[in-house]
Amino acid sequence: MKKMKSIGIVGGGNMGEAILASCQKYFRVYVSEKSLERQRFLTKKYRVKIDKVSDLAAKCSVIVLAVKPQDFDEALVALKPFVSKQHLIISVAAGITTNYIEKKIGNRVRVVRTMPNLPAVVQKAVTALAKGRFAKEQDLRTASAVFDRLGKTLIVEEGLVDMVTATSGSGPGYVFFLMEQMIEAAQKIGLSEKVAAHLVIETFAGSAHLLKTVYESPAALRAKVTSKGGTTHAAVEVFKKHKMGKIFVKAFQAAVKRAKQLSRR
Repeated sequence: MKKMKSIGIVGGGNMGEAILASCQKYFRVYVSEKSLERQRFLTKKYRVKIDKVSDLAAKCSVIVLAVKPQDFDEALVALKPFVSKQHLIISVAAGITTNYIEKKIGNRVRVVRTMPNLPAVVQKAVTALAKGRFAKEQDLRTASAVFDRLGKTLIVEEGLVDMVTATSGSGPGYVFFLMEQMIEAAQKIGLSEKVAAHLVIETFAGSAHLLKTVYESPAALRAKVTSKGGTTHAAVEVFKKHKMGKIFVKAFQAAVKRAKQLSRR
């Protein structure tokens, strides 16, 4: 892939750093970050120059807003005087709609909203992308080119982003919670914490790799492990008895509801 002229990242926190680390080999990357501590860290680790927002906007036609939701309005106010419809704004902030950004900046600005997840820090994210009212198909391709460096990408309608947030955005939290429970349960049946953690982590990693490799459904693979009357069957029956499936549905519904409550439209 040919190098893009430049991309600018506003916000050098965890997600901004993940984008910088993944994209620096492919694009010319500029960063704007207000924290002096983070400025020093990013400069030392990535040898990147820290720019003012105005300079970044002058250098870059593609600007990634990687600030936290509580700092988002401040970033939009700083950018507004320097952004035109020639710019593409890519947002990674949870709960901030493309419409909100378009209204705040004006000038028929082109916006693509993204929802990456935590594995972006190891280039294993899954990122959903949705275009705003003035964004073009080429803008989606540009955003995909950036986030493909962080893992896999998927284009969705913006109306689905809250559901995406509940599924993959929050998903790593559910996985880590399940791993916690399995490690604790393994300790209660007699394993040490070290052995339990090792077994659980490798089981999750191996199972995910198997699922991606053999292209069978989770249900089909579960059936291969679950012999009637065997140990897995005994455990799965307990999950079913306590309606684990319904618990997951309720949990996802709660996450969607909260995403809608936090949304700025």
